[in-house]
Amino acid sequence: MPHFIDTIKLADGNYKLIDYHNRRVNDTIRHFFGAGFEINIKTIMPAPDEYKIGTYKCRLVYAKRVDNIQITPYVKRTITKLKIMDSDEIDLPSGCKPLNYEFKYKDRTCINCFLSGLDDTTDVLITRNGLITDTSFSNVILFDGQKWITPNTCLLNGIKRRYLLDKGDIEEKKISTVDLPYFQKISLINAMLEPEDIEIKISSII
Repeated sequence: MPHFIDTIKLADGNYKLIDYHNRRVNDTIRHFFGAGFEINIKTIMPAPDEYKIGTYKCRLVYAKRVDNIQITPYVKRTITKLKIMDSDEIDLPSGCKPLNYEFKYKDRTCINCFLSGLDDTTDVLITRNGLITDTSFSNVILFDGQKWITPNTCLLNGIKRRYLLDKGDIEEKKISTVDLPYFQKISLINAMLEPEDIEIKISSII
């Protein structure tokens, strides 16, 4: 039975974008296990009273039901470079081809294959057929000097990405590696990361 994870930002006593997370968890449950197993994660989350100051990472592990909830202090990663790797050109295990991460699996074996040999400040920028997708732990948005754009070929349609699209703060379009010089910078976004948290110059994509 596959297991999945969902990571929720708990900041100053508030669970962020909880309705988006609830929708994703239940979309995943319905896809793999059918109707009748839906849950309201808002009713099972630990009371945030003891987390009123600071930012915490709340990690849910679930299948047909939530098996584990863990809350830990959040420490932001320091990423200063991205290395482009195409999923069709690296040696992935047979079960990882074609690369598919439409759902947030607990088993990250396929994604972790891209990280071999990279230092702690470098992450992978995964491409498929030359099209930009995601990093190993985030969606990406790119700034062209006027607006932020996210690739329409993401591996995982993450929570922060959905939220920013719904707000109209970002646009979605096809972005290939040959388009990168037309952008000024790239930002990493996920449930824990705001657009301004990790910004990387295009010249630091190798």
